[in-house]
Amino acid sequence: MEVQKKKKRIANSSAAILSIAAHVILFLIAGGVVALKYYQKEGAGFQVETQKPKLERRKLQMPVKAQPFMEQMSKPKSRSTSRITANAPQLVNIPEQGEYVKMAPMPTFKGGYTNFVQMDRTLEFNSKYRDVSFGVSSVNFFGTRGKAEKVVVIVDASKSMLYDDRGGVDSYLKVQQDLKDVIGNMRSATLFNVVLFDDDEVALFNPHMVPATPTAKTNVLDWVSSINTNLDYVGLPEGYANYTPKRAYEIPMANNDITGWLKGFQAAIEQKPEIVFLLTSEWGNVTSMNYGISYFLKQDKFKEYQKKRIDFFLQDEDFKEEWDGYLAEYDELRTVAIKMLELENQARYAAEMQPKVVRDWDEILYDNKIELPDAPLAGDQESVGMMPVETRYTFDEVLQSFFVIVMDNYRQLGFPSLNFVLLQGSGSSSTSAETAAMMTSDAKFKNLNNMVGGRFRYLKGEAKINNLLDQTIEDVIDAIQMASGEEL
Repeated sequence: MEVQKKKKRIANSSAAILSIAAHVILFLIAGGVVALKYYQKEGAGFQVETQKPKLERRKLQMPVKAQPFMEQMSKPKSRSTSRITANAPQLVNIPEQGEYVKMAPMPTFKGGYTNFVQMDRTLEFNSKYRDVSFGVSSVNFFGTRGKAEKVVVIVDASKSMLYDDRGGVDSYLKVQQDLKDVIGNMRSATLFNVVLFDDDEVALFNPHMVPATPTAKTNVLDWVSSINTNLDYVGLPEGYANYTPKRAYEIPMANNDITGWLKGFQAAIEQKPEIVFLLTSEWGNVTSMNYGISYFLKQDKFKEYQKKRIDFFLQDEDFKEEWDGYLAEYDELRTVAIKMLELENQARYAAEMQPKVVRDWDEILYDNKIELPDAPLAGDQESVGMMPVETRYTFDEVLQSFFVIVMDNYRQLGFPSLNFVLLQGSGSSSTSAETAAMMTSDAKFKNLNNMVGGRFRYLKGEAKINNLLDQTIEDVIDAIQMASGEEL
């Protein structure tokens, strides 16, 4: 029994040992599998790559000059000229409207409005690109040069630009070509606008200044080129005028008397450009062919004067008879002048020339040395009730209006750079008398230019165009009667 119990005890111990050994083996196998899976995973971000050797750059055969980005931007082609360089705009302290009269009396020809302009020559416009000159363009307008980010060009599109003594249409085409060069050379970030004027009508390319992008350049050049293409209808076409003043100004001139270059200038200055170029042919809306005197007419006053003069003549039978004779001769010469112009243009068309453009119907009489009759005058002009001089604005009145328009728009911005170009033909003439000389267009523009510190120069037109026909009153009257008989 003892032996059996001993055998049984040994068997139980062996089984326990075998069981423990089996568990140990299973544990080792399971741990090995887990460890094998663990070590097969790659640690994120710990991968080591062998660095490739750095290759040395080959040197270029041609040396290249490195430029900063802003210097690589396209720049307009400069046009060299030795004529005129426009000054930079000036800083100006502008008083409230109406107060400047208290500060200083309105000057005469010997005075000047430049007492309002400080010669500081510094100007800070609110321009986002001012520091890097990103939008600054060099502008060369008929020899007058300047640099600015905001440019407005004002061009006379009236029939006065096409007169024979100024070279006719060829001179105007020269203006269009130079305008194309000016606009074509502007940088795309430059803000610009073009203003065209014809008497009391003013047309802006855009209500506001626009960037000089390729599309804007193309559109404005097409717009300008469409003017005066049909010389039978010169000037701004109907419906082109689109300018309305932004404000009312306290000035000596009435709104309906602000015409021509002054109205075009007003439209431009309300957009607050840094530099303005003005090209025109005459100072005012009335210009004498004999002496070249030019002035702005007080239209309402002129109508009043005409009525008073007629009423005065009709009061006396002698004056009435003289007045009726003047009107009869005047009307006859008007009919003659219209026929003269018709015959002259027929000859020009046959010769494949451009038609003759006149200031008024009496110009062709002047060309053919035919004088209009002198209007009868009262021995005592005051007895009429109004003097003729009361019908036109003085030079000082126009200057005062001009400066108020500038001051009211610029105030804290600074005084803009103003430049004037006057189209002049080879056949122009003026009297040497001092008083009459002050009334000519060029004399007035020169005085204004000196006051604002701008630049003035002449644009010489093409050679004067002479009439093909040398007509007399008798020949034209015969032609009128012949035409009238044929129609009957």
